[in-house]
Amino acid sequence: MRLIYWPKRLSITTKLLLWCLTLIVIFYATTTFLLLRIRDIVDASGSVATVHHEIDTATQRMIRTLLSLEENRKRYEILKKDDYIQYVINDLAGFKETLDRVLERHPEYREQWKPLTEEFSIILSTDAGPESLVLPDKTVNAWITLLSETRQANQLETETQLRELNQAGRDAARMGFFGLMASIAAGLAGSIFIAYWLNRSLSEVRRGIRDLAQGGEMKPVRVLSSDELGELARAFNSMTTRLKQEEQMRSDFISMLSHEIRTPLTSIRESVELVSDGVFGDLNERQLHFLEISKKEIQRLTSLLTRLMTVSSMEANDLKLQPEPLDAETFVRSVIERIQPAATAKSIHISLRLPSAPCKALADFEHAQQVLLNLLGNAVKFSPTGSRIMVSAEAEADRVVFCVRDEGRGIPEAEQAYVFRKYYREPAVRASVDGVGLGLSIARRIVDAHGGEMWLTSEEGKGSCFCFSLPKAGELE
Repeated sequence: MRLIYWPKRLSITTKLLLWCLTLIVIFYATTTFLLLRIRDIVDASGSVATVHHEIDTATQRMIRTLLSLEENRKRYEILKKDDYIQYVINDLAGFKETLDRVLERHPEYREQWKPLTEEFSIILSTDAGPESLVLPDKTVNAWITLLSETRQANQLETETQLRELNQAGRDAARMGFFGLMASIAAGLAGSIFIAYWLNRSLSEVRRGIRDLAQGGEMKPVRVLSSDELGELARAFNSMTTRLKQEEQMRSDFISMLSHEIRTPLTSIRESVELVSDGVFGDLNERQLHFLEISKKEIQRLTSLLTRLMTVSSMEANDLKLQPEPLDAETFVRSVIERIQPAATAKSIHISLRLPSAPCKALADFEHAQQVLLNLLGNAVKFSPTGSRIMVSAEAEADRVVFCVRDEGRGIPEAEQAYVFRKYYREPAVRASVDGVGLGLSIARRIVDAHGGEMWLTSEEGKGSCFCFSLPKAGELE
């Protein structure tokens, strides 16, 4: 006995081919059934059109011939003219021709017409002369009655078959309609199922790619099939696992490097401060100038290390929040006060729009301040000299929304999905503006940790608007 082994995995092409074959089988089965029914109807209609019509025509012709024969017989009896005997002979010849043709083509009438054919044969076989062919009224009437009965029975059978044909046609049309509807329904249902099945697997991969592109958490996607889409999902999961490992290695390296650099950096800062304070002797103006530059660079490096440490803490879920009610106006004004010197240096005017009634947000002051400070710092950094920046706070039902709108160059739509990713910087500003692309990533993680959200609206050449929301204190106390 030969064993048949089915493949463990059917490819998408094979599945679609099988479904197409199934639809073809359903279509041909429905079409074949309809064709068979139509053939039966055509055969039956052919019988009505040929057999029954021929019988009806032949019996009608023979009845007319007998009536003509009877009329000529009566004329002969009255007028005694031989011409009418010839007419009778002609009518009998025509009657015989029709009778023979019908019996030849339809021998089933031989038994039914046996009395007629026997009498007719006896009459034709007599040798008494032409006068013997003049049939009596009784015989002619019997023949006419027999033929009329045959014609009437044929008409009744024709009507019956026509009704049956009509009903068969209706049934075929009904069954064809329902068969067509069933085929369409099966095709539509199967197509919807295939589309759902394909889209379900693809949506998982799309979701994973979208989360990965937007800098979200790299989560594995569900493997919902064993075909090519399943292989794609498994490949994506392998890629995310590898990326997680590399991201963790990079995070560990940055954390280690930050810790290792912090200690010597602290020593350098303290040494520079001691020298600048004159502990080791007086300094001239040129020396103090370069020491001041060193202090600023040390401070910039310290700020960078702080950001790297913050990212490491957030990735390790080690961000500790101490939320408290924050007055929106006080919070915004404190941040503007810190950024004002940088704005003044570029002649940038910062305006403020606050809610009419006091409102409070529930947030950790230091971390929330870091978020708004980052947005304002970016606005000042990317705004042209002499422009305006609008800072607003708006109270909603269960949250407080803070927005920073600038008049800078704006962010291209194609780049907007990436601005919150770590280390991402727009290509157009990488060479002209300092930064490592961590500020917005840190800000968004802080907002997410508060249970809020951050978003942006921007149009190239018309500036950008960054907004974030924090829970409203009154709703959560």
